[in-house]
Amino acid sequence: MIAKKRRLGSILLAISLVLSLAGCGAKTTSSNSTSSPSAEAPKPIELKLAHFWPATHTAEKDIAQGWIKAVEKATNGRVKITSYPAETLLKSAETYEGVVKGVADVGMSAYAYTRGRFPVVETYLLPGISNKNSITASLSIMDGIKTLNPKELQDTHHLFSWATGPGALVSKTPFRELNDIKGLEIGATAGPRGDAIKLLGATPITMPMPEWYEALQKGIMKGGVGPLETLQGFRLGEVTANYITMTPFLYNQAFFLTMNLDKWNSIPADVQKQITEATEKFYAENVPSMFDRINGAGLKWTQDKKKVEIINITEAETAKWLDLIKPLQTDYVTFLNSKGLDGAKILSTVKDVTDKNNKL
Repeated sequence: MIAKKRRLGSILLAISLVLSLAGCGAKTTSSNSTSSPSAEAPKPIELKLAHFWPATHTAEKDIAQGWIKAVEKATNGRVKITSYPAETLLKSAETYEGVVKGVADVGMSAYAYTRGRFPVVETYLLPGISNKNSITASLSIMDGIKTLNPKELQDTHHLFSWATGPGALVSKTPFRELNDIKGLEIGATAGPRGDAIKLLGATPITMPMPEWYEALQKGIMKGGVGPLETLQGFRLGEVTANYITMTPFLYNQAFFLTMNLDKWNSIPADVQKQITEATEKFYAENVPSMFDRINGAGLKWTQDKKKVEIINITEAETAKWLDLIKPLQTDYVTFLNSKGLDGAKILSTVKDVTDKNNKL
């Protein structure tokens, strides 16, 4: 009887051990299933944004970083963008082609830095076409791109464009009439402004804005035509702008933000939609007015440092300047025609769109 009880106890103990081991095995399997790779979140889409503005410039802080935050928020972090300011990834004149080739996924630079590469858009930069402010100048360019759909922008995914609007001649000596600038070395970032300066009797010095400070400091340039924001943004107020001659008919600079086409096409459709909607909202709320804000800030920054005289040339004197630069528009129509484009139609469209927006 005792032996039977012992055998029964042994059997019950064995069963208990089997069940215990089975339970442990089940727990182990359950634990392993929670770490399955299928539960991992997808990797974010990482993009590199290249541009030439200094890291302290509003274009980096408000436009680049502002757009980055808007896109990252709209995509719930599925897109991560890193900005490379101050030409750390691509030089200003190489930015667009660098985006085409995929050196950068996104690029931001000035159209005029690669003269002739954007013949339709560069029509907006012709001297003699005046803009009321940066808002009207920016909206005009966006309207023109939508209306004319230039082939020159179709090898990337165009996100948006904007402009400085009117610029001015800055110098250490006063420019009140044409004789004051004759023979002097005057800076121009690129393109038609350099041609205009030459027709006005001065010697154009063509170079990207990041190189202006040293050129003005060393006297290589005796002045330059550009937006007043550069007085603070590029610290030019330290080496020039004792005198500022208002010449809205001489200057308008335009910029682009664009993405590599293959990179854009590789992004899922739902994320593309999120990026597009976030970009349109961000642009409308922040971009066209940027230069109006910082032009005023650049002037004040300089006036806080030294005495500045603002010169408004007379209507009669303005007419003389405009008459001298008039051939630029006629020549540009011929240039557009040589590219197989309808030069007269493009110039007419640009003027009509500009006039419409100036009335807003």
